[in-house]
Amino acid sequence: MKVLFKELVVNVGHPGDIKEVSTGYAKNFLLPQGKAIELTPQAEKEYKAKLKREDKHNRELIENRHKIADELNWKTLDFKLKTWANWKVFGGIWEKDVVKAIKSKFKIDLTKKHIDLPGGHIKKLWESQIFIKLWKDSMAKLTANVTGE
Repeated sequence: MKVLFKELVVNVGHPGDIKEVSTGYAKNFLLPQGKAIELTPQAEKEYKAKLKREDKHNRELIENRHKIADELNWKTLDFKLKTWANWKVFGGIWEKDVVKAIKSKFKIDLTKKHIDLPGGHIKKLWESQIFIKLWKDSMAKLTANVTGE
């Protein structure tokens, strides 16, 4: 049976691999656990369309990386976090939150792999630095202004 791997299966396949595996292994292990999907003509068509979309997005990002870096460099993003009475923070700001803020404020579509938060996520009030790594040679530095509610 041909399957398309959705995640890493040690010594068998990596995400995106298309491999022939035994029917029993596929039906009893890979498919029920969601590690792979059966490769039907429809699934293969959807997978190829997804690869094409990702490739187009990556090409656009590479072509426009310096323009995007210049547009984002030294800008400020504002975030609000819920706090306790003594200004301790509930939760924090993660890469996905930064991606949403950039998309809403600057209309630039990035993924969380482009975001670098020094020290993990932001869990303090006031200002913090965010780095956007678009490619090897282009990087932008933003400031996150975090206020309490």
